[in-house]
Amino acid sequence: MAKIPYTKPAKSYIDQLSHLKQMGLIVKDDKRALKYLETVGYYRLRGYMVPFFESPSIHKFKKNTTIDNVLDLYKFDRELRLLVFSAIEKIEVAVRGQLAYNYSIDLNNPFWLDDSSLFTNQKKYSDTYRGIKSLVSRSKDVFISHFVSAYSNPVPPAWITFEVMQMGQLSVLYEILAKSPTHKKIAAYFGVTETVLVSWLHTLVYVRNVSAHHARLWNKKLRIAAKMPQRTAYKWVSQTPNLTGDNFYSAFCIINYILQTIAPKNSFVKKFKKLLRKYKVVNILAMGFPEDWKKQSLFK
Repeated sequence: MAKIPYTKPAKSYIDQLSHLKQMGLIVKDDKRALKYLETVGYYRLRGYMVPFFESPSIHKFKKNTTIDNVLDLYKFDRELRLLVFSAIEKIEVAVRGQLAYNYSIDLNNPFWLDDSSLFTNQKKYSDTYRGIKSLVSRSKDVFISHFVSAYSNPVPPAWITFEVMQMGQLSVLYEILAKSPTHKKIAAYFGVTETVLVSWLHTLVYVRNVSAHHARLWNKKLRIAAKMPQRTAYKWVSQTPNLTGDNFYSAFCIINYILQTIAPKNSFVKKFKKLLRKYKVVNILAMGFPEDWKKQSLFK
């Protein structure tokens, strides 16, 4: 199909609000609604309006839809991102610790990151190692500055270097490390196979980035679909059609599974249930959850 120029004009906040009302949105407080259009933006809020349309092709609001319905969904997503980001932070720290410790001990080499022979993809290794060196050189952390001023090594020992690395770099490093007893040991620590852990880390990096950049998360189709395990060392969920690997439910399961391993007393699921009680407008099925998800042993 031939492309055409975009011709829609920019609209003032007042015109945006008028347009929403014409679409059937109930607004009782114009001043409050305009404030949200000013501080959040029409286009950003529109992503939270779609579930309230009569259909994907009919951009009219369902009967009795209020602006508070839309705003509650927006607020839920914001709080969900904060909850998920905090949970993934715990996972990131655990992955850092396992990689730095096990390889340093098993190889008896604090500087194993310098050894390209340990990695299967030299291009990815070179790019990642260059990025790590850049982070080290730009770091203002006292522990990095002390090492750089006192020692001649390109990067500090692994347990120091990993403290400034990004999660995406951790994910790539584990992926390209050659298969070995240490590689397998780290996956076993998290209760899955190496292949599954590689996939899960890539998915978690994506979900973390969505959360960090304030993008919509609650019903997003994940661009990086996670592999679902055939077996796990710890409690998992029943294999259902909902576990597609590319919906939020799949990511939710992965996050909670790993948290159960590294922080058994975590409150991730408890806080998520609290969010659902707070924002009753949320359609859990649109997030990929089965209706009976609370009955799964992973969430008890």
